[in-house]
Amino acid sequence: MRRRVFLEIGGAAGLASLAGCLSAGSPSPEVEPGPPWRRDGEVYHTGHDGGMEMIGFAQSGSLTVGLSYAFPTQFWTVAGSRRNRIDLTDRNDAVHIMASVWDTDTETVFPIASGLRVSVERDGSSPIQKALWPMLSQKMGFHFGDNFTLEEWGEHTITVDIGSPSLQKRGGLQGSFEGIDSVSFEYNFQLSKRNYNISGTEKINKRGTHAAVPPMQMSRHPLSFAPRPSEIPGRLLGRATSGDADFLVFADDSSLVVSPRTPFNRFVLPLMSLSARIERDGQTVTEGSLTPTIDPSRDYHYRRPIDGVETGDTITISIDAPPQTARHAGYESAFLEMSDVTITV
Repeated sequence: MRRRVFLEIGGAAGLASLAGCLSAGSPSPEVEPGPPWRRDGEVYHTGHDGGMEMIGFAQSGSLTVGLSYAFPTQFWTVAGSRRNRIDLTDRNDAVHIMASVWDTDTETVFPIASGLRVSVERDGSSPIQKALWPMLSQKMGFHFGDNFTLEEWGEHTITVDIGSPSLQKRGGLQGSFEGIDSVSFEYNFQLSKRNYNISGTEKINKRGTHAAVPPMQMSRHPLSFAPRPSEIPGRLLGRATSGDADFLVFADDSSLVVSPRTPFNRFVLPLMSLSARIERDGQTVTEGSLTPTIDPSRDYHYRRPIDGVETGDTITISIDAPPQTARHAGYESAFLEMSDVTITV
């Protein structure tokens, strides 16, 4: 009988069998086009809560890089509003390497549109080099990742080249993250450790529900949580939903501030293109694009200077491009088809 395996973040429904498939000399597993319980246009709870293992932490200037790995996994890339499934078809895929970058003092996680470049090398052999995808997962929120082959298991040197984020920095982050830095890690990848230490747990009873796998809890590793409404400075003007994402709209000093986040886990949704229009008494007061911005009190958000808002004003936020991030299972059908959101002050 031919066994069917559904691949999800960090692993698969039958890890012992899949581990055998991925070992040298074994056939590749059959990869499904997507779990049958996927909810079109919405976030859904996956059938497997995948595990992960920390490789380590390294500092460069004001930044900290956290590096981890999981079982190789299927994921989806995004270009515009189109997604492309990256199947796990190479039986030599050994690990899914994940990296996060944050400001050491404030623990603010930095999204970088261009991704991070990673080199994996063993004993001076030809390095495996990739630009990691900016990604969203239900356990980690925003991070960078990709599947990697390994010529053999054992000690490896992993070098992470950090680019510079193309977004406005405010508050305590002004002047940080200048130039291009790199950090290195030494790690002993072991097949047995990958197969049995990061297996995760099945979540059959919850799979397909309009919910999410809980975020991971790991010391020293901050996640890209958006602040709660009460934590964001300024006046909350309203909130709305589009593409299953939550949008909070604020008036902050002399700016309009928009904070999109995932439902359930409250992760920021970066790398979007947003524009806004404010209408008063049937006339447009201001309109134009919003600037991606990051600061410790608002985390990743979008803003535009305004002269102020008044009671009765109508604010329309247009999603000109959804989050240009790859997605792990559970997020791949959400945050793509996103209609305008409108609130009345």
